[in-house]
Amino acid sequence: MGLRCKRCGSEEQVKNGLMRSKQRYRCKACGLNFTDTPARGKPLAMKATAVLLYVSGLSMNRTAKLLGVSTPTIQAWLEQFAAAYAQKPEPEGRAVVIELDEMWHYLKKSPSRSGSGRLGIVLQGSWWTGSAAVVTRPRASA
Repeated sequence: MGLRCKRCGSEEQVKNGLMRSKQRYRCKACGLNFTDTPARGKPLAMKATAVLLYVSGLSMNRTAKLLGVSTPTIQAWLEQFAAAYAQKPEPEGRAVVIELDEMWHYLKKSPSRSGSGRLGIVLQGSWWTGSAAVVTRPRASA
């Protein structure tokens, strides 16, 4: 089996110079320039295992140590999985807007007096099915 184009899968290509000391090829079918480099990243089976371990109750840190990757890598895999497969719950009934008085005062406060960092509150309530809110203070304009 010969070299295949990464875009169209054709086996018809010609040499097209060097790219960083690696042979470069041009596909005759679609014109894509590519090099014969091995696939990067971790296998899909490892990513699926990470998701399975996490949803089974293992922490991200422990999952990362078991699989030999970093915690941010596990978080990125979980986010990719959620974006691809998770479905948002359908809202039931009408939307209700609530305001927390203390939060309103905090958000209107001067940014110079609020200390370091940003306040971020995530609320997932049981008072309404599927309700969630994320509250952040807007950045001060420079």
